[in-house]
Amino acid sequence: MKRTIKFPRCRQMFIPGASLILVAVGINSSPGYEFYSDPTSGTGNCRTCHGDFRGPTSTKGTIFPNNNNHDMHRNAANMGTACDLCHVGADRFPVQIGSSTGTANNTGMGCNGCHNAVGLRKHHRVNGVTECLTCHPNDGVPPAETVKPPYFGTVDTKARNPANDLLTANTNENWSVGDFLGLDNDGNNLYDLADYAVGPFQLLSTSLEGNNVRVTYLTAGGRTNQMQAAAALTVAFTNIGAAVEVPGVGLVTNAYVDIGGATNALRFYRLSAQVP
Repeated sequence: MKRTIKFPRCRQMFIPGASLILVAVGINSSPGYEFYSDPTSGTGNCRTCHGDFRGPTSTKGTIFPNNNNHDMHRNAANMGTACDLCHVGADRFPVQIGSSTGTANNTGMGCNGCHNAVGLRKHHRVNGVTECLTCHPNDGVPPAETVKPPYFGTVDTKARNPANDLLTANTNENWSVGDFLGLDNDGNNLYDLADYAVGPFQLLSTSLEGNNVRVTYLTAGGRTNQMQAAAALTVAFTNIGAAVEVPGVGLVTNAYVDIGGATNALRFYRLSAQVP
Protein backbone atom coordinates (compact mmCIF):
# COMPACT_ATOMS: atom_id res chain seq x y z
CA MET A 1 0.00 0.00 0.00
CA LYS A 2 1.21 3.50 -0.75
CA ARG A 3 0.23 6.90 0.50
CA THR A 4 1.12 10.19 -1.08
CA ILE A 5 2.98 12.71 1.02
CA LYS A 6 3.35 16.28 -0.18
CA PHE A 7 6.19 18.40 1.10
CA PRO A 8 6.34 22.23 0.98
CA ARG A 9 9.64 22.18 -0.86
CA CYS A 10 8.42 19.75 -3.50
CA ARG A 11 7.05 21.78 -6.37
CA GLN A 12 6.72 21.55 -10.12
CA MET A 13 9.95 22.44 -11.82
CA PHE A 14 10.30 23.31 -15.53
CA ILE A 15 13.39 22.80 -17.62
CA PRO A 16 13.85 23.03 -21.37
CA GLY A 17 12.33 20.03 -23.09
CA ALA A 18 10.79 18.55 -19.99
CA SER A 19 8.57 19.28 -17.05
CA LEU A 20 9.37 17.74 -13.70
CA ILE A 21 7.44 17.18 -10.54
CA LEU A 22 8.52 15.13 -7.56
CA VAL A 23 5.93 13.70 -5.25
CA ALA A 24 7.24 11.73 -2.28
CA VAL A 25 5.29 8.51 -1.85
CA GLY A 26 5.46 6.39 1.25
CA ILE A 27 3.52 3.74 2.16
CA ASN A 28 1.05 -3.85 11.12
CA SER A 29 1.28 -8.39 15.09
CA SER A 30 3.63 -11.54 16.28
CA PRO A 31 2.50 -14.88 20.76
CA GLY A 32 4.18 -12.18 22.87
CA TYR A 33 6.12 -13.70 25.74
CA GLU A 34 5.49 -12.61 29.31
CA PHE A 35 9.14 -13.19 30.25
CA TYR A 36 12.39 -12.61 28.36
CA SER A 37 13.33 -16.22 29.12
CA ASP A 38 11.50 -19.13 30.72
CA PRO A 39 11.24 -18.50 34.51
CA THR A 40 12.23 -22.09 35.30
CA SER A 41 14.92 -22.96 32.78
CA GLY A 42 16.22 -19.49 31.96
CA THR A 43 16.12 -20.43 28.26
CA GLY A 44 13.63 -20.04 25.39
CA ASN A 45 11.20 -17.18 24.74
CA CYS A 46 12.96 -14.00 23.54
CA ARG A 47 16.33 -15.49 24.43
CA THR A 48 15.96 -18.09 21.68
CA CYS A 49 16.64 -15.44 19.03
CA HIS A 50 18.17 -12.58 21.02
CA GLY A 51 20.50 -14.63 23.19
CA ASP A 52 21.65 -14.12 26.77
CA PHE A 53 20.86 -10.55 27.77
CA ARG A 54 24.35 -10.39 29.24
CA GLY A 55 25.86 -11.35 25.89
CA PRO A 56 28.25 -9.26 23.75
CA THR A 57 26.23 -8.77 20.55
CA SER A 58 22.67 -8.63 19.21
CA THR A 59 21.11 -10.66 16.41
CA LYS A 60 21.79 -7.71 14.08
CA GLY A 61 25.49 -7.72 14.98
CA THR A 62 25.33 -4.76 17.35
CA ILE A 63 28.30 -4.70 19.71
CA PHE A 64 27.61 -3.71 23.32
CA PRO A 65 29.92 -1.80 25.70
CA ASN A 66 32.02 -4.16 27.84
CA ASN A 67 30.69 -6.94 25.55
CA ASN A 68 27.57 -7.01 27.71
CA ASN A 69 24.08 -5.85 26.76
CA HIS A 70 23.02 -5.76 30.42
CA ASP A 71 25.96 -3.51 31.30
CA MET A 72 25.00 -1.12 28.49
CA HIS A 73 21.56 -0.73 30.04
CA ARG A 74 22.59 -0.35 33.68
CA ASN A 75 26.09 1.17 33.86
CA ALA A 76 26.27 4.85 34.80
CA ALA A 77 28.82 5.37 32.01
CA ASN A 78 26.22 4.19 29.50
CA MET A 79 22.40 4.32 29.72
CA GLY A 80 22.44 4.37 33.52
CA THR A 81 18.96 2.84 33.75
CA ALA A 82 17.55 2.26 37.23
CA CYS A 83 17.36 -1.49 37.94
CA ASP A 84 13.72 -1.36 39.09
CA LEU A 85 12.62 -0.04 35.69
CA CYS A 86 13.33 -3.50 34.29
CA HIS A 87 13.30 -5.93 37.21
CA VAL A 88 10.97 -7.33 39.87
CA GLY A 89 12.15 -8.46 43.30
CA ALA A 90 15.54 -8.72 44.92
CA ASP A 91 16.87 -11.57 42.75
CA ARG A 92 16.01 -9.68 39.53
CA PHE A 93 14.83 -12.85 37.75
CA PRO A 94 12.78 -13.58 35.73
CA VAL A 95 12.60 -10.40 33.65
CA GLN A 96 9.05 -9.54 32.63
CA ILE A 97 8.45 -7.88 29.28
CA GLY A 98 5.55 -5.70 30.43
CA SER A 99 5.96 -5.36 34.18
CA SER A 100 8.56 -4.35 36.78
CA THR A 101 8.83 -2.84 40.26
CA GLY A 102 9.18 0.71 38.96
CA THR A 103 10.47 3.75 40.81
CA ALA A 104 9.10 6.86 42.46
CA ASN A 105 9.32 8.52 39.04
CA ASN A 106 8.07 5.74 36.75
CA THR A 107 5.38 3.09 36.95
CA GLY A 108 7.00 -0.28 36.27
CA MET A 109 6.45 -1.37 32.68
CA GLY A 110 9.42 -3.70 32.19
CA CYS A 111 10.92 -3.72 28.71
CA ASN A 112 7.86 -1.94 27.33
CA GLY A 113 8.82 1.25 29.15
CA CYS A 114 11.37 1.83 26.37
CA HIS A 115 10.26 -0.70 23.74
CA ASN A 116 6.70 0.19 22.79
CA ALA A 117 4.67 -3.04 22.90
CA VAL A 118 2.71 -2.51 19.68
CA GLY A 119 5.75 -1.24 17.79
CA LEU A 120 7.86 -4.13 19.08
CA ARG A 121 5.33 -6.72 17.90
CA LYS A 122 5.01 -5.03 14.52
CA HIS A 123 8.80 -5.00 14.11
CA HIS A 124 8.82 -8.77 14.67
CA ARG A 125 5.93 -9.31 12.25
CA VAL A 126 7.50 -7.40 9.36
CA ASN A 127 10.63 -9.51 9.90
CA GLY A 128 8.68 -12.75 9.63
CA VAL A 129 8.21 -13.54 13.35
CA THR A 130 4.47 -14.19 13.74
CA GLU A 131 4.06 -15.82 17.17
CA CYS A 132 2.62 -12.67 18.76
CA LEU A 133 -0.42 -12.91 16.47
CA THR A 134 -1.87 -15.60 18.71
CA CYS A 135 -2.67 -13.07 21.44
CA HIS A 136 -2.42 -9.81 19.52
CA PRO A 137 -4.16 -10.21 16.14
CA ASN A 138 -5.49 -6.63 16.03
CA ASP A 139 -2.84 -4.39 17.50
CA GLY A 140 -3.69 -1.28 15.53
CA VAL A 141 -1.15 1.41 14.66
CA PRO A 142 1.84 1.94 16.97
CA PRO A 143 2.97 5.44 17.98
CA ALA A 144 5.19 7.23 15.49
CA GLU A 145 8.96 6.94 15.65
CA THR A 146 9.11 10.41 17.23
CA VAL A 147 6.83 9.63 20.21
CA LYS A 148 8.71 9.20 23.49
CA PRO A 149 8.24 5.87 25.30
CA PRO A 150 7.26 6.39 28.98
CA TYR A 151 10.77 5.96 30.43
CA PHE A 152 12.50 8.26 27.94
CA GLY A 153 13.67 11.63 29.22
CA THR A 154 13.16 10.76 32.90
CA VAL A 155 15.71 10.79 35.72
CA ASP A 156 15.82 6.98 35.72
CA THR A 157 17.59 6.56 32.38
CA LYS A 158 19.73 8.50 29.93
CA ALA A 159 17.63 7.36 26.97
CA ARG A 160 16.16 10.50 25.46
CA ASN A 161 15.01 11.47 21.98
CA PRO A 162 13.38 8.47 20.20
CA ALA A 163 13.98 10.08 16.79
CA ASN A 164 17.70 9.58 17.48
CA ASP A 165 18.62 12.08 14.80
CA LEU A 166 22.11 12.95 16.07
CA LEU A 167 25.02 10.80 14.94
CA THR A 168 26.68 11.20 18.32
CA ALA A 169 27.79 8.41 20.66
CA ASN A 170 26.27 7.99 24.12
CA THR A 171 23.23 10.15 23.61
CA ASN A 172 19.53 9.64 22.86
CA GLU A 173 19.45 5.97 21.75
CA ASN A 174 23.11 5.64 20.73
CA TRP A 175 24.65 3.38 23.38
CA SER A 176 26.10 0.52 21.35
CA VAL A 177 29.65 0.47 19.98
CA GLY A 178 30.57 1.69 16.51
CA ASP A 179 27.17 2.61 15.11
CA PHE A 180 24.45 5.20 15.54
CA LEU A 181 21.35 3.00 15.29
CA GLY A 182 18.74 3.23 18.02
CA LEU A 183 15.33 1.55 18.24
CA ASP A 184 12.70 0.90 15.61
CA ASN A 185 10.04 2.43 17.84
CA ASP A 186 7.11 2.18 15.43
CA GLY A 187 8.04 -1.26 14.08
CA ASN A 188 8.25 -0.43 10.37
CA ASN A 189 11.87 -1.65 10.09
CA LEU A 190 13.14 1.88 9.50
CA TYR A 191 15.45 3.19 12.21
CA ASP A 192 15.87 6.79 13.30
CA LEU A 193 16.56 9.13 10.36
CA ALA A 194 15.55 6.40 7.90
CA ASP A 195 12.00 6.64 9.27
CA TYR A 196 9.94 9.05 7.18
CA ALA A 197 8.50 10.59 10.36
CA VAL A 198 12.04 11.72 11.23
CA GLY A 199 14.35 12.15 8.24
CA PRO A 200 13.68 14.45 5.27
CA PHE A 201 12.69 13.17 1.83
CA GLN A 202 12.77 15.96 -0.71
CA LEU A 203 13.84 17.17 -4.12
CA LEU A 204 16.99 19.25 -4.08
CA SER A 205 17.61 20.07 -7.74
CA THR A 206 17.20 19.01 -11.37
CA SER A 207 19.64 19.53 -14.19
CA LEU A 208 20.08 18.71 -17.86
CA GLU A 209 22.96 16.52 -18.97
CA GLY A 210 22.58 16.51 -22.74
CA ASN A 211 19.41 14.53 -23.46
CA ASN A 212 19.36 13.21 -19.90
CA VAL A 213 17.85 14.61 -16.71
CA ARG A 214 19.54 14.36 -13.33
CA VAL A 215 17.11 14.43 -10.37
CA THR A 216 18.87 14.99 -7.05
CA TYR A 217 17.07 14.27 -3.80
CA LEU A 218 17.68 14.08 -0.06
CA THR A 219 17.00 10.78 1.70
CA ALA A 220 18.59 8.66 4.46
CA GLY A 221 20.61 5.48 4.82
CA GLY A 222 18.53 2.37 5.43
CA ARG A 223 15.74 3.30 3.02
CA THR A 224 14.77 1.77 -0.32
CA ASN A 225 13.69 4.33 -2.92
CA GLN A 226 12.29 3.89 -6.43
CA MET A 227 12.18 6.61 -9.09
CA GLN A 228 9.02 6.71 -11.20
CA ALA A 229 7.94 8.72 -14.23
CA ALA A 230 4.83 9.53 -16.25
CA ALA A 231 3.89 11.60 -19.29
CA ALA A 232 1.07 13.31 -17.35
CA LEU A 233 -0.32 13.49 -13.85
CA THR A 234 -3.54 11.87 -15.07
CA VAL A 235 -1.85 8.61 -16.11
CA ALA A 236 -0.14 5.92 -14.11
CA PHE A 237 3.47 6.38 -13.01
CA THR A 238 5.84 3.55 -13.86
CA ASN A 239 9.17 2.56 -12.36
CA ILE A 240 12.28 3.70 -14.17
CA GLY A 241 15.46 1.91 -13.26
CA ALA A 242 15.87 -0.36 -10.28
CA ALA A 243 14.95 0.39 -6.68
CA VAL A 244 17.88 1.83 -4.77
CA GLU A 245 18.83 0.53 -1.32
CA VAL A 246 20.47 3.52 0.32
CA PRO A 247 23.52 2.41 2.33
CA GLY A 248 24.83 3.81 5.57
CA VAL A 249 23.26 5.69 8.44
CA GLY A 250 22.07 9.29 8.46
CA LEU A 251 21.20 11.74 5.72
CA VAL A 252 22.28 10.90 2.17
CA THR A 253 22.10 12.96 -1.03
CA ASN A 254 21.27 10.71 -3.98
CA ALA A 255 20.71 11.33 -7.67
CA TYR A 256 18.93 9.50 -10.46
CA VAL A 257 19.86 10.13 -14.10
CA ASP A 258 16.94 9.56 -16.47
CA ILE A 259 18.58 8.56 -19.75
CA GLY A 260 16.83 10.39 -22.58
CA GLY A 261 14.48 12.08 -20.12
CA ALA A 262 14.91 15.52 -21.69
CA THR A 263 13.72 14.30 -25.09
CA ASN A 264 10.15 14.04 -23.79
CA ALA A 265 7.77 16.92 -24.43
CA LEU A 266 6.42 16.49 -20.93
CA ARG A 267 7.89 14.39 -18.13
CA PHE A 268 6.78 14.02 -14.51
CA TYR A 269 8.83 12.33 -11.83
CA ARG A 270 8.05 11.06 -8.37
CA LEU A 271 9.95 9.06 -5.80
CA SER A 272 8.43 5.99 -4.16
CA ALA A 273 9.36 5.01 -0.62
CA GLN A 274 9.16 1.29 0.10
CA VAL A 275 7.89 0.87 3.67
CA PRO A 276 6.65 -2.40 5.23
